[in-house]
Amino acid sequence: MIKQFLKAFIYALIPKVCIYCERALSYDTKQPLCNKCISQIKFINGLVCQKCGLPLDTGGAHCYNCKKSQRKFYINFVRSVVYYLEPIVTLIHEFKYRERTYLKSFLGGELLVNWWQKNFNLFPNIDIVCCVPIHPIKHFLRGYNQAELLAVEFSNRLNLNFEPKLIKRKKFTSSQFKLSREERLQNVNNAFSINKKLIHKTVGKNILIIDDVCTTAETINQCAKPLKEAGAKNVFGLVLARDV
Repeated sequence: MIKQFLKAFIYALIPKVCIYCERALSYDTKQPLCNKCISQIKFINGLVCQKCGLPLDTGGAHCYNCKKSQRKFYINFVRSVVYYLEPIVTLIHEFKYRERTYLKSFLGGELLVNWWQKNFNLFPNIDIVCCVPIHPIKHFLRGYNQAELLAVEFSNRLNLNFEPKLIKRKKFTSSQFKLSREERLQNVNNAFSINKKLIHKTVGKNILIIDDVCTTAETINQCAKPLKEAGAKNVFGLVLARDV
């Protein structure tokens, strides 16, 4: 009772509000959004490209770019959970740039884990979970890698083996959001390498790479390249939000 009283007292002083619309939230809620905003999250259901995971409103097995593009795929396939639309855009921005790391529980725990529990049969047994790394300079400036926080939350809840330093970013790259499709593909080309101390762990293994947002899926595809070259059996991508 004392604990509940203290929670109510703190709530009276600093009420909880929805991150997106700023409506008041119940003092005992663990959600960062109100129910109305949660209902506005658009999940990716239905047909998607069997390679890059792009939603296919008109049907088919592959999107135009995967059918016509000359780029080489190292990743077996990529799947995404939600569309990169509001209120997800705001949540990811707050999580990524404004140090609201507690959002990992909702984004990496509830959204990613709930999707996985419904769709895990798409994948073989996963031996290792890793994440898209950020460059050491960006890590120093930001203080953390948002993809790593998502992967840790995801792995812990599902009791999966997480290797945070399996992939290294060896090239400092511009933000993908500022670039055209062709520039995106070139920007991350050969940008990643494998941690040589962990190569032995990848041989013959099924590996899952976690990231927060993707558009062309080339970043996660390039992350798969050194893993495949090191002998990984299969490499898959799981992304929180897809920008289409």
